[in-house]
Amino acid sequence: MKKHIFILIFLGVSICLNAQVNAGEDITVSEGLPVGLHGTYSGYFGKGIMAQDDYFVGPFDIGFDFTFYENTFDKFAVGPNGILSFDVPDILGFSYWDPISIPTNIFRNSILGPYQDLFSRPTNKHSNYIYYKSVGIAPNRKLILGWCEAPMFSCSGLASTFQIVLNENGVIQNHLIEKPVCEANLGNRATQGVNRDDDTGIPVPGRNNTSWTTSRESWEFTPLGNDDYEIQQIDFDPEIIVPQHKLSWAWYKNSYPDGEVISTSSSLVVYPTETTKYIVEISLCGGLKYTDEVEIKTIPVANAFNPDSQVEINRAFAIFANPQENLSLYSLSVYDRWGKEVFTTNDILKGWDGTDNGKPCNAGVYVWIIRYDGENGLVSNKGTVTLVR
Repeated sequence: MKKHIFILIFLGVSICLNAQVNAGEDITVSEGLPVGLHGTYSGYFGKGIMAQDDYFVGPFDIGFDFTFYENTFDKFAVGPNGILSFDVPDILGFSYWDPISIPTNIFRNSILGPYQDLFSRPTNKHSNYIYYKSVGIAPNRKLILGWCEAPMFSCSGLASTFQIVLNENGVIQNHLIEKPVCEANLGNRATQGVNRDDDTGIPVPGRNNTSWTTSRESWEFTPLGNDDYEIQQIDFDPEIIVPQHKLSWAWYKNSYPDGEVISTSSSLVVYPTETTKYIVEISLCGGLKYTDEVEIKTIPVANAFNPDSQVEINRAFAIFANPQENLSLYSLSVYDRWGKEVFTTNDILKGWDGTDNGKPCNAGVYVWIIRYDGENGLVSNKGTVTLVR
């Protein structure tokens, strides 16, 4: 048997992962005006694989040539019990489910990430749990194959979530997001590693047909040539990918995660009357969560302005609103003391400069009215502003 290199680096897992969601830019608006919040997901959506219990399916295109144990492949098959195999078409069809040890001839040219008995009969086909996607640009392309909360056989309510990633340079990553204990099925035995045949294969230490559990953990398999791999534990850094039906959203007000949940959609409209922080959260497979926040600063409507002011913002009377929002039915009108309309606009960005058809208005108190389509119908607010000369 060959000697294999194992590098075990036990790393603390950070709960705060790099943000993969964007809540938008901080803005300033006048009190009570509507603001549209739009969360943006920057990860990938995986394509579902139609699979069934204990049957290998495929072949699927890798998207590039991948070298495994010094042989080159461009297609792969999927075993629903946690296997990516290059042994196509020979491996297609009924799959083994009993525990096995590496090396083995049962799963030739395969990655076990981890191999464990998943799903239950009847063997109805489904596409809810296993997905894949090829991403990137040569020579840095990668194939991501994932299991998203795949139910564990004989253990109702328990699910396994993990990813196998093929990098174009031959490096393999295996991200274990959740691998719970399922003693009811085959004593919780599972196998993690790479395997060529019954003579050559490398399991992760302590995970070769043994009982184990883990979460939030990543491993890397680097080819060394001569039919050998270096195995090392790396920082937990899973691919940001999810089947589209598994992506969920939540918006929190002022604090996270203990704040009020005000929406479970990617977008919403809020009407802040004071400076407020909004936090968006996305949830991916296996309980992975990512957040971002935006602050909406509110200011009262001005009560005076001077067109000759040295401060630019004080030279016109304006309502501060989010310019990216097309407020339905928005209007701003200004009236003099006799009720004559001296200014009106439907442009959120336009304010009154103290003139009436280009002629300067007299100093004094003027009435303003804004109207817009609000949360519960048409909103009309009014107040007064003093024009200073």
